[in-house]
Formats: sequence, structure tokens, C-alpha cells
Amino acid sequence: MQAYVTPTDPLVAELLERLDASQREAWEERAAIMQFDGQLPRSHAECLAVLDVLRRHPSVLSGVTVLEIELDGGTEWLVTTDLIYARRYLADVGGHEIAERHLPDVLLTQYGGIAVLNTLG
Repeated sequence: MQAYVTPTDPLVAELLERLDASQREAWEERAAIMQFDGQLPRSHAECLAVLDVLRRHPSVLSGVTVLEIELDGGTEWLVTTDLIYARRYLADVGGHEIAERHLPDVLLTQYGGIAVLNTLG
């Protein structure tokens, strides 16, 4: 089990509980760089590092992840609140994950800002 730095701000600590291990590592690294190389106070560096992680992984706040997938030769969009299950399901049906995408971007660019969702199966 990784020993992590305890954040100085309670809100930062609460947000960090939502991160997976790789996101938490990114936060730790980013906060340290901002603190030492950027010569920022630790609390300021931690807040900026959280913003950076959230910018890169907006699903941390919403709990919703959008996957761009290839299935049966076409591109599809999978929306999930359970990423582990979604990836397992995708593998079971012979699909391939292309990338995680930002929900508002997908809604706008692929569906003109509005979409109807259907269940799988």
C-alpha cells in the first residue's frame, strides 16, 4: 500500500479520495513540482495540482466515463459509471477501447448537443 502525503486542505483531501492510484500519483508529482520548482506554498500547490488532475480526468467529479470504442467495425460511444465492468463487457463482446473522452465534447461533436441513451443487450 502506497503511503501518500496528507493534503493540508480538507476539500483537496476529499477530492483525492475519488482518484485511482495513477491519478493520485499524478497529483502527488504535480503538487511537488509546483511546490519545489514553482516555489509555491504547499497548500497552493496542492490546490493547483487538483485542478490539473480534474482537467485531465473530469469523470472524477461526475463519476461518469465516456469511452470511444470500436465494435463490429464501427465507432461507438459507451457511457458508464462502472469503468471496470464496462471494459470487461467490451472485451467479452469483442470490442476495442479507443480512448476515454469528455462527455460534453462527445455530446456536442457526435450528437449535436443532445442524445438518447439505450441500454446494452
